[in-house]
Amino acid sequence: MTALLTLTGDGTFRAPTADETLRFELPDDPHLAALIRLRALLGDDPDEQIASRLYLPAALGSDETDHLLPSTLALLAETTGDLVSYGWRVGPGLGRAWQHARELRDRMLDASRIALLGYEGPLMTTALGPATLSGATFMASGERTLVDPGAVRDLPLLLAEGIIDHLGALRDRVPGAGHHLLLREDAVAGVHEGRIPTPSGRRRYPAVPAPELGALWRSLFVALADEGLPAEAITLGVGAHVDLLRAARDAGARRMAIGPRRLPGLGTAAGRALWEGIARAHDDGCVFELVVDPRPGGKLVAELERMFEIWRMLGHRDAEAAGFTLIAHTGIAHAVHAGTVDPSAQPDPSTLLDEPAIESLLRTAPTWAERVSS
Repeated sequence: MTALLTLTGDGTFRAPTADETLRFELPDDPHLAALIRLRALLGDDPDEQIASRLYLPAALGSDETDHLLPSTLALLAETTGDLVSYGWRVGPGLGRAWQHARELRDRMLDASRIALLGYEGPLMTTALGPATLSGATFMASGERTLVDPGAVRDLPLLLAEGIIDHLGALRDRVPGAGHHLLLREDAVAGVHEGRIPTPSGRRRYPAVPAPELGALWRSLFVALADEGLPAEAITLGVGAHVDLLRAARDAGARRMAIGPRRLPGLGTAAGRALWEGIARAHDDGCVFELVVDPRPGGKLVAELERMFEIWRMLGHRDAEAAGFTLIAHTGIAHAVHAGTVDPSAQPDPSTLLDEPAIESLLRTAPTWAERVSS
C-alpha cells in the first residue's frame, strides 16, 4: 500500500543539548546522539497511511564547519580548499577547516554503524546542488566559482563521484538501508535571476539561463545513474520559476522539492504558468515534495491550505495530492531564495532542525493524511 503522506527533514539536525543528552540517556558523541534521536523519531512509519524517511544529518551546527555547505564541499572528489575571511574557497591546498569538515562527515558515517544497527528502510543523504555551490563558493582569486564556466561544469561530476563514494561507505555500515538523495538548490533562484553579489557588493553576477542550469543537473543525474542511483531516488530543489521547473524536467528530474511559501499565486501570468507546469508534471508522473516549517507558531497550516486552494482552482481534488512528502525545514533556504541571505554566509544554528520541529510535524501529519484520503 502506498503511503498517503511521507515525512522527512531537510538534512540538518541540531546536536542534542546537554539537558537532552541526560534526559534521553544519550552518549556524549554528538553524531551518535543525533542519529539515535532521529532514528527514534523517523526510524519507523508512524501510521499505516503515513511513512517516514530517515536521514543522515549533514549538519549538526557544532562549529563553523558543521553546516550543509562545508559538508557538501567535503564530498567533492579530489578537491581541496579552506575557509577564509570571505567564505569557503575551492583550492589551492587543503586547509584545516576543509579537513575538519571531512572528519565530521566520516564521524557521522561511523556513528551510523552503531546508531542504525539492524535498520532496514529508507535513508536519505543531503547535499547542496551544483547551481548553489557555484554561487556559494569562491576561487583563489576571490571571485565566486560562478565566474569560471569550466569549474562550474566540473561541479556535477565531482559531486556525483563524492556522493557515490559516500553512499558506498554508508552501504557498508547500514546494509539494510534503501538510499535516497536530497539535492538542495537553495540559491538557484539567485543564480538564475542574477542576484548573487560580487566581492565588492556593488554589482551582481550575470544571470544564468535555466537551460544552462538544467545541463548541470542532467550531468549530475547521468553520472549518478551510471553508478546505480536512479532519478526516482533523487529529490531536486527547483526554486519557484517555471523555467527552472522545465529545466529540471528536461534534465530528467522525477522528484522535485518546492516551498509553498515561495510559490506565487494564480493572479499573475508567471504564477499561473508555474502552477500549470507543476500540475502537468504531476500528471506526467513527477513527484513533488513540499518544504514546510512545522515549528510551533510556524506557518505550516497556512502554507498547506493555500497550496490546496490553488490545487482546487486548477481543477484538481485534494485526493489527487495523495502520496506527497513533507520536508521539515526552518527557513534558511527561503531566505537564501528570497535574496535576503547570501548563500555563502555562515548560517545561524537556529536554522537547523531540532527535535521539537520534527515532533510537531509528526503530530500534524494525520490531519493532512486524512485530507487526501478520499
